Amino acid sequence: MSVLADVYISRDDDAVKYDTAPDQFADRAQYKGLTPLELSSLWSIMRGMEWDVAMMGEFPCLLQIDGGERLVHRLPAAMVSGLAALSPDQVDSVTSAWAATEELSCSPEDIRPVVDDLVRLSRRASQTNRNVYLWNCV
Repeated sequence: MSVLADVYISRDDDAVKYDTAPDQFADRAQYKGLTPLELSSLWSIMRGMEWDVAMMGEFPCLLQIDGGERLVHRLPAAMVSGLAALSPDQVDSVTSAWAATEELSCSPEDIRPVVDDLVRLSRRASQTNRNVYLWNCV
């Protein structure tokens, strides 16, 4: 079973509406297998810290339906700012390090589109005073 993972930008008061009306959110990217666990490992790399399970708490859950079959998490504001500020060289470095994690264990080329979308969405969110969210569905 694959986990659907949509990353999108919204204002806090509208973020949970994504679950029932995703087409109303133009700024989004769709993937599979991306959860707060993988994003927290990216966040630890960006901060130059060793990953710790407590980092998962930095991705607050705003919506949980059917015992967790559908979820909405907000990315930390500092992570969004950090992603928005990454230079091309930093994107390369972060992508390579993230690809090598136990959670992903893939080639950098496989995960690069995700990092590029996270950077793009973070920049757009920063420009429009919104935040970045992760919607998951099992």
